[in-house]
This record gives sequence, structure tokens and C-alpha cells, in this order.
Amino acid sequence: MVTLGEILIELNAVTSGPLRHVNYFEKHVAGSEANYCVAFVRLGNNCVYIGRVGRDEFGHNAIEWLRGKGVNVDHVKFDDNPTGIFFVQRDYPVPLHSESIYYRKGSAGSRLSPEDVDENLVRGGDLVHSTGITLAISSSARDSVFKAFSLNGNRSFDTNIRLKLWTPEEARTTIMKLLKDYPVKYLITDVDDSRILVGESDPDRASAILREYAEVVVMKQGPKGASLYHDGGKYFSPGYSVPVEDVTGAGDALGGTFLSLVMSGFSMEKALDYAIVSSTLNVMIRGDQENLPGLSEIEAFLKEMDKK
Repeated sequence: MVTLGEILIELNAVTSGPLRHVNYFEKHVAGSEANYCVAFVRLGNNCVYIGRVGRDEFGHNAIEWLRGKGVNVDHVKFDDNPTGIFFVQRDYPVPLHSESIYYRKGSAGSRLSPEDVDENLVRGGDLVHSTGITLAISSSARDSVFKAFSLNGNRSFDTNIRLKLWTPEEARTTIMKLLKDYPVKYLITDVDDSRILVGESDPDRASAILREYAEVVVMKQGPKGASLYHDGGKYFSPGYSVPVEDVTGAGDALGGTFLSLVMSGFSMEKALDYAIVSSTLNVMIRGDQENLPGLSEIEAFLKEMDKK
């Protein structure tokens, strides 16, 4: 998989509550496409990342971390602008909810440009992937996604609408243009994003519309689980009840695991079942990538669940 986006440094509050009263934070490497890459690699496949990081300590941290996880970062450039960061506030004002506070405007990652997109690399990939976040962070990053999607017909897209980065109208116009111009093989979305994009939050009705632009739709439904739509059929995989520490990155864990297993030859239904486990493990800790499981860990989880 070839993916392009922004690598971020996440500063996750060690304690719950408003950040004004938090004194300690944990540092993690994050960013949706980076999370996808690590999940993809953990299940035995290769991922190449296209992007930019700052020529700063956080940028070096991100590169070394992802390389250590097995992600190919040879196409990540160093930029004079700083690496973007965000803070995670947990359980305030909504219990079991995490809020991201971004400090990324003008970041190195937002300076991703079409010139960074290696045409031969993208054309040679088995899959090219990006998200709505990359469309939102700058016009040059948006143009990079459009260019990459024009080069390879095997496309995957996670809508990942972040209303702190753009308005609902901007998100709907840009994402729907991308999907109309370059229909995707795999579309990963959720009920909130679907309401913005097609005016429907009912999973079945929203997916019926979105299937015009995608062969396969995965509709995330939070702790309830996720639904899969393809070839005129529907499959639902339920979630699990576990202690929740931080939900940041859970959708990326699901999406990256699903894509990797499908690319490995798993049925889409089994891939979704396993992806739900990956997402479940993710919410139990702080950090987006540290709890991403391999195949044996997923199967150990499922074996234990079968006993209950």
C-alpha cells in the first residue's frame, strides 16, 4: 500500500479532564495515514509513506518510530516548517470521549505537494490510500491526493472528516468531487461523516448512496461495531465491551487491519471481524499505534472471547 498524509506527534493527557488542569502528557507518533500504515504492516504487508515532517526532533522521532515499525519512510521528506502536534483531552466534557486539539497550521506535513508524489511508486502499488484529513490540511495536500488517485485505479479512502480543519460544506464538496472523479475500491466511513456527505446517518441508506462511488463500503458505528456492504449484500460485525482509555485512532486501526487482511486473501467478512478486534485493543490504551495487533494477538483475543 502507498499512502500519503501528515505524520503528527500526539501529546496525550496522562489524566482525564480539561487540559488546563493536566500537568503530564505522553508523547506518541500518530496521524491517520501513519496509523493505517502501522496496522497494515503489523498484519504482514508492506506500506510506503509519502509525506513531510519537520527538520526537528519531533520529525526525527516520527521517522525513526515508523521505520522501527516496518513502514517504508524513504519517501518522507524533511521540511523547514515544524512537525505538527496535537493534544488529546479525555473524558471532558463527555465521558469516554476524546477531543483532539491541533497545533498543525503551516506544519511540515501540510506542505505535502504533488511534486512529492512519485508517479512510478504510486502506479506500482497494489493499493493507494489517503483520507479526508489530508484533503483538509492544505490545497497542495489536497492536490497531492487527487494526483495520486489519478495514477492508480486500486484506491482506498477513509472519509475521516475533522470539523476543526474545515466546514461541513467544504468537506462534502471536496470529498464528493474526489469520489466522483476517482471512484474507490474501498471506502471506509462512519455514520457522522455520512450525514455530512450524503445527508443520511442510517448505515443502510447512506451506504446505498455511497456504493455509487465505491465497490466496498465499511460503515463504522463506534462501540456498536461496523457494517460491510459489497456485491449487494450486508454483513455486520459487533463490537466488544472493554475498558476504554482513549478512542483516538480506533477507526484507523480498524481500517488498516481490514485492508491488510483483505489484501492477504481473507474474506472481507473475516477481515472485518478481525479489524473490530484491532480497534477494540486500540481504545484500551493511550496512543494510536502501540496496541495494534498482529494476527496471533487477534486470534488469541477471539479465542478468549469464545470462552465467555
